[in-house]
Amino acid sequence: MRRTIYSESEHTVTGTAAPADGPSANSGLPNRLMTAFEVAEFVGCHEETVRRAYWRGLLVSQRFGVRSRRFHPRDVHDWISRGAPTRVS
Repeated sequence: MRRTIYSESEHTVTGTAAPADGPSANSGLPNRLMTAFEVAEFVGCHEETVRRAYWRGLLVSQRFGVRSRRFHPRDVHDWISRGAPTRVS
């Protein structure tokens, strides 16, 4: 199993907010479409929680092939700001 370490994100850092169009707008997320596993690892929830979120229309996803979905980092941050179920550290 691979492990990806993300830097601190916008919702965990206190202080000034980063500009929306600046280079650090993703706050540690990769600048590419992410898999459900990567989103779950970043948010701190189970992968199935991410799948249920896009099935219910809470998280925007894009079709990637026949069976896969990918998520844009901007949509992940939007989901977090609206109250994604994150794990308390």
